[in-house]
Amino acid sequence: MDKKYKKKDTLLNKIKKGFRSFYRNLEKPFEPPKHQVKKLRPEVRSFVRTNNICRRYYKRPELCIEDLENIQKFSFEARDGIKLAGYTYKPHKNSNKWLIAAHWFASYKNWALHHAKTFIKMGYNVLVFDFRGHGESTETTTTMGAREINDLMGAVDWLKQNEVIDSLSFMGTSMGAFCVNYCSLKYAKELKNVNFKFVVSDCTYGSVFRLLMHVKNIYLWFIRKRKTKQFVKRFIEKHNKKETDVDLNEASVFQLLRDGYKAQYPTLFFHSKDDKVTPPTDTYELLLHRSKNFNEDQWQVYYYAMHTQSIRMHFKTYNYKLAEFIAQQDNNWEDFNKLVDEWSLLDYDKLDRLSIELK
Repeated sequence: MDKKYKKKDTLLNKIKKGFRSFYRNLEKPFEPPKHQVKKLRPEVRSFVRTNNICRRYYKRPELCIEDLENIQKFSFEARDGIKLAGYTYKPHKNSNKWLIAAHWFASYKNWALHHAKTFIKMGYNVLVFDFRGHGESTETTTTMGAREINDLMGAVDWLKQNEVIDSLSFMGTSMGAFCVNYCSLKYAKELKNVNFKFVVSDCTYGSVFRLLMHVKNIYLWFIRKRKTKQFVKRFIEKHNKKETDVDLNEASVFQLLRDGYKAQYPTLFFHSKDDKVTPPTDTYELLLHRSKNFNEDQWQVYYYAMHTQSIRMHFKTYNYKLAEFIAQQDNNWEDFNKLVDEWSLLDYDKLDRLSIELK
């Protein structure tokens, strides 16, 4: 690996290390007994654990991936040469509709697939991958989207070379949402060549600078507000000194819009007003910026949901809105109606009451 991509001792990497350790400890109680997985292929055994989490923590078995025979592991390169790990999930052998789903910071590809289950029910095959420095991909520095956009576009390149694509869409959560929003603007013309259709963005941020400002205000509130920008600028300067070939200041969807890039693909935005990690105001501002020349976006913003967890805490309204959006883009009301019935998305039971109260 090129020296410039070797993992550096940055604060972002230290934060990621802490979160990964935290998530691993949270997932340990859901590990299956060895006898339960020994007959499975090694590359899919982790899905028994994440399925257990969907059942017992999410309390939404609908999100489980049971047909593990349809999962194939593969490796590919990001556009800047980093080696990455991915899965294709092909339950629909006669379909060439594809989704690329991107996970959040300190997560991994399994969760991108679980969160994309509505797409699967709507007839899509799915490609998921681990961002650099995550999961089974090359352990290198995380840049919150500045370099990770190369990972997403590398996945597009691999899919183009290895599968027939009648239509392609993106779904991303948090850091993954930043990347799908950025790439659907910057590479809009290129994406047309692979029949690109639309984007789903869950709890995005519009720039790394704005993300850090929000996190500082939530968790470092004791630093005086008038010093906030100075604090964030110093943080970015320290990172840029260690990663001299990347500038976190340039990781900005807002800057692309200011530079004249125009929205060309419908996007469904999800967020929560009290998100403690990514700024919900960024979702509103992206909608406003995009609406100057584009009026096909949609949104669902909740009053309350933990970061990345709107799909869990508001399961029925979230997935109804998502399925409806997909049906509108694909004119696929048959699968939409089947899903609404199968998941009882219009019937609210005891588990859904909190969602209604918090909406």
